[in-house]
Amino acid sequence: MNKKLNSLIINKLTFNFLFLLSISNFTLSQCLYQPCFCIEINEIGQLSITWDTTNISNTNLFEHQFYADTTGNGFVLIGSESNPNVNSFNFLNYFAGNNSSGYFIKSLYGPLGANSYYSDTVYSIYFDLVNLFDGRVALSWNQPFPLTNHSAGSQYVIEKSSPVNPPTSANWTQVTTLPTDSTSYTDNISVCSDWINYRIRLNTVNCDFISNLDGGYIEDQQAPDPPIINLVTNDTSNNQLFIDWNSSVAQDVMAYIIFKFSNGAWNPIDTIYGLQNTTYYDTNSSSFQNDIVQYAIAAMDSCSSGIPPQFNTSSAGLAHNNILLSKSYDQCSGSVELSWNSYINWPLGVANYYIFMRNDSTNNWELLDSTNSLNYSYTIQQGNRNYQFIIEAKSDSLNIKSNSNVIDFFANQPPIPQLSYISEVDVLGDTILVKYLGQNGIGIQELNIYRSNNDGIDFNLIDQINNPTFPLTYYDIFNNSIEQSYVYQFSVIDSCLNEVAYSNFGKSIYLTISSDEFLVNTLSWNRYLNWANGVLNYHIFYKDNLNPNFQLLASLDSLEFKYFHDFNALVSPGFDGRICYQVIAEEFQNSISSNGESGSNIFCIQNEPVVFVPNAISLSGIENYWKPIINMIDFSEYSVSIFNRLGALIFNSNDINEAWYGTTLSNNFAPMGVYVYQIEFKNSEGKYFHKKGHITLIP
Repeated sequence: MNKKLNSLIINKLTFNFLFLLSISNFTLSQCLYQPCFCIEINEIGQLSITWDTTNISNTNLFEHQFYADTTGNGFVLIGSESNPNVNSFNFLNYFAGNNSSGYFIKSLYGPLGANSYYSDTVYSIYFDLVNLFDGRVALSWNQPFPLTNHSAGSQYVIEKSSPVNPPTSANWTQVTTLPTDSTSYTDNISVCSDWINYRIRLNTVNCDFISNLDGGYIEDQQAPDPPIINLVTNDTSNNQLFIDWNSSVAQDVMAYIIFKFSNGAWNPIDTIYGLQNTTYYDTNSSSFQNDIVQYAIAAMDSCSSGIPPQFNTSSAGLAHNNILLSKSYDQCSGSVELSWNSYINWPLGVANYYIFMRNDSTNNWELLDSTNSLNYSYTIQQGNRNYQFIIEAKSDSLNIKSNSNVIDFFANQPPIPQLSYISEVDVLGDTILVKYLGQNGIGIQELNIYRSNNDGIDFNLIDQINNPTFPLTYYDIFNNSIEQSYVYQFSVIDSCLNEVAYSNFGKSIYLTISSDEFLVNTLSWNRYLNWANGVLNYHIFYKDNLNPNFQLLASLDSLEFKYFHDFNALVSPGFDGRICYQVIAEEFQNSISSNGESGSNIFCIQNEPVVFVPNAISLSGIENYWKPIINMIDFSEYSVSIFNRLGALIFNSNDINEAWYGTTLSNNFAPMGVYVYQIEFKNSEGKYFHKKGHITLIP
């Protein structure tokens, strides 16, 4: 109907424009505001044209002439008004309100009306009502003039009243206001039946348009619309299912009937009274705790129909269901497999499912991920605590969501050892001892022992010990500890056959010694790895043939890896020149109160003998004897011989402390002159030394 009215308006505007062109005294309109005038139709169908004298002036007025087109066959003069104090005109044609008819005003001014002005053409508002018989009425109307001519602040006002006698005494009440581009509206009468009239008013800047009235006996004979469920969700505060739906469009709805599909059948479970009461809690947790249930809502209004009379009740709307979350848990892998059913009947479906988690250490839900599928895998990193999971579905078109039930379980996992620590690495000759601290009583199946010969870059599995008990001491006999340092690491196999609890590194100390300076030995070693708090000190111990037990030589801090030993004080009679050293690292205090010590290899160095032989003897002097001074040798094999220039032996001794007093084997004094000595000895490592020289015997 509205399209027909708009088409009619356009045709009439075109006709009016051609008509005005045919008038010889045509001038521009003097209207200051749009529209130039308004058309009102009262309760009995009488049509009036009203105007504002500031919009259509009455100054020097000769006559206003009113033209109307009520049939579509052209405009005809329907009356005039020459009184300048009058600003309205009644068109005594009671059929004019039966459709939308067009009007314009020709105003004549000056002597005998020599000058004229023409208003724009406007149309009466034809208002139409259609009873939908469900408590609603459909209202429609036409635009009285082009939409672009509406002034700011204009609006349509829908009014209604009850029929009265006389009709012109009706009391009109406002139903609603609408913007000026509106041409239709649906109203709910909010009662089962009533006599009601409607009309529409258009407020403009200078006057109002009022349409014809339409109405009658409006009756609700139909059931209301089925309610639309917004969501079915689990309320985590009470673990009950919460249903929320939109209130019915029908304003006379008095109750909603809740239907539930469970155990293969639909059954009504409750009735909620009140149009705006649109929420419900299902407290029967046993029905949905382990099952998927569906809900649908029907609306029932206060009106009855039929024989016998029954309340008008809608069909149940689209069903919505709960999200039932389930899980499977593998304690060995820590994997949680979550699965759930899809949420149904949101207008555009589900945008995403969001996975949330919390555990004993967190109070708030943590978003893990989102997905479009109906399953999700998560690996628990911290076992042996309570975990909760929940799925949240979000709609694709509306800002609404649905929560699943909460999965709550204790995530048993094989105990991860809280202690896996190498506390000592000691070099014992060609064997390396490694002391390992572990945790008993937690189902350890196996201990793996790894070794690296390239400073921890690569490790090789060298041994496995089944059902170990701790502390454990391991002896590595397949190594070359006198040539290099080794790095060790341990791990355990738990009850799920997972390799866990890799220990710290334990690196043996490799000691080397050089003697490039006279009576000074240079000790060098690698730093120890890898105690929790590092090395407190490196202690250097030594022993020799005169002191067979190791004794402390020096203590160095953790950043020193070299020591220069000046052993001049050790050189004394009986000292064979062999010194053995060992470096022991002392662990800095750690959290497990286990202070380890790790010893290096024992490195023994044979220092070169110290030999001093006098080259003369004076029998009349203070030192009237000849005796070599020799240190750092094996004194058990010592021999000294003196020969005359003819090669005859005149003195021989195996006693390091025996001197030659210039006598021969027969205890006679040897003649003055030059003699030859020969000394033979060996060091503690069995190396033989020979020394020859000359002695001058002086009287």
